[in-house]
Amino acid sequence: MKLLYKSLLSSTFIFVLTIAFSLPAQAQTTTGKGKEQTVSFHVYGVCGDCKQRIESAAMDGKGVKKAEWDKQSGMLVLVGTEKMDKQKVADLIAKAGYKSDLSEADPKGYAKLPACCQYETGIEKH
Repeated sequence: MKLLYKSLLSSTFIFVLTIAFSLPAQAQTTTGKGKEQTVSFHVYGVCGDCKQRIESAAMDGKGVKKAEWDKQSGMLVLVGTEKMDKQKVADLIAKAGYKSDLSEADPKGYAKLPACCQYETGIEKH
């Protein structure tokens, strides 16, 4: 009888632990919100107009919720869902004419930038 009681108690304990550890995972998958991620990389630019174009191009990326480019450091910080793909965002920025650590600037996009924003000309940041 004691052996049966111990076996039943052990089984119940294992069952309760299994349920307890599986509940948080189920709650995450049923919320539908997904996990947020933050990524950053360097993007070449020179001014506030560049900032606007870089951030606008980044916001066109799937899953991007926030894009913030810092003129001084050249760093772009992205906040987005798990669907956000850093390389795809970098490619969108490249299409707009801006080189990054991840993509070369599209020559056609770069040619469309105002002369003062063409960072490879050697003009100092303004």
